[in-house]
Amino acid sequence: MKLYSTTSILALAMTAGISVSATAQDGAAADQVVSVYERSRPDYSAPGARTGSFMFLPTIEGGVKYDSNIFKARAGVTQSNAGEIDDFIFQIKPGFKLNSDWNQNMFSFYADADIAKYGDNSGEDYEDFNIGANGRIDVSRGTTINYGASFSDLHEDRGAPDTATNAAEQTNFESFKANVGFARDLSRVSLAVNGTYEKLDFDDTALNGGGTLNNDDRDRERWGGSLRLGYEVDQYYETFIRLTANRVEYDDSQEDGGPQRNSDGWQVVAGASFDITGTSQGEIFGGYVRQNYDSNSLEGVDDFTFGASLLWNPTGLTSVRTSVTRAVTETTINEVIAGVNTPAAGILGTIFDLQVEHELQRNVLLKGTTTYTRQDFKNINRSDDLFKASLGMRYLLNRNFAVDAGYTFDARDTSVALQDYKSHIFMVSLRSQW
Repeated sequence: MKLYSTTSILALAMTAGISVSATAQDGAAADQVVSVYERSRPDYSAPGARTGSFMFLPTIEGGVKYDSNIFKARAGVTQSNAGEIDDFIFQIKPGFKLNSDWNQNMFSFYADADIAKYGDNSGEDYEDFNIGANGRIDVSRGTTINYGASFSDLHEDRGAPDTATNAAEQTNFESFKANVGFARDLSRVSLAVNGTYEKLDFDDTALNGGGTLNNDDRDRERWGGSLRLGYEVDQYYETFIRLTANRVEYDDSQEDGGPQRNSDGWQVVAGASFDITGTSQGEIFGGYVRQNYDSNSLEGVDDFTFGASLLWNPTGLTSVRTSVTRAVTETTINEVIAGVNTPAAGILGTIFDLQVEHELQRNVLLKGTTTYTRQDFKNINRSDDLFKASLGMRYLLNRNFAVDAGYTFDARDTSVALQDYKSHIFMVSLRSQW
């Protein structure tokens, strides 16, 4: 489970339940706000293979990565801590997309995998895969229905809050997601209604020294819905209000003596979005969020919430992305307080992200990213500060091949004793596309 990572503006918006402005912008695609890395480059784009009215776009990426601290452990060897252990990781990432090429409506089917083999620590090997589809039905001018579904078999990164520090292997889990939405934008007033569903199923994890950690108490389902009303002030600016609600139900969070973690939540925000043709787009909002738990032993999470996102092209060669978002996420960890094993309720997380992309040459792209995450665990005293910074380069050889190289610094500063860590990661890969 990727609990914190450098993401695109769209991914951050989805995490916070943000709906991108429904305001339609007239003009050619060239007038849309697109970042340097996302910009169309016909000389270096995969040609694809036509299959009827669909385009088939296969890819495969192979690379090697060096991680100075694969177990995300605190530096220094002690009786209970092996210290920082480094390793080389060899990865291969095959995938494909099958995209419709229709004048109206849209449908896309995709699948990809991430297969990793560790040089000296084979117990950390993993084989992730993801398969899904999404689409859009153009009901009429200004009225659309969006839908999608995906199934993933993934692993949880070392250093994730709910991962046992004495786990002998990474925790695997399955995720099924589905969504459907309706949007209507014919005049100054726009309406968007969305529904989401997610089911998580965690595998048990072997422990160092023997035994198994039962993760069945983490299995859960989440239903969500949102209603967004927007008012177009002019062709560039829109104000909006958005109400979201969710229901989380665990299969059996009390299996190992834990509390009843089922909960209901809601969020209401008001804000404004803008889209200045070809130059910048973004939004800012503020409001209130609350998550109420069925168990009386879990304190409800309630606080002010806020968010903002910006994609800005100051020049034709440089793009700047920045965002901040706050959301409540699930956790099942405990903390001993005054001799009593106390369960955490949820995590109120705030993420600040800054990313700069630059086109050094038409086929040489540079990227720098900084992400800071503050995690406050409710009902217990724990708080985490997470920091990640990276530098990357992409060299486009031709329409079929590209080389990526990069460096990432990853660190956690936590109030939990002996669980801070730092990690340095170097990677290089060759990507092929057809």
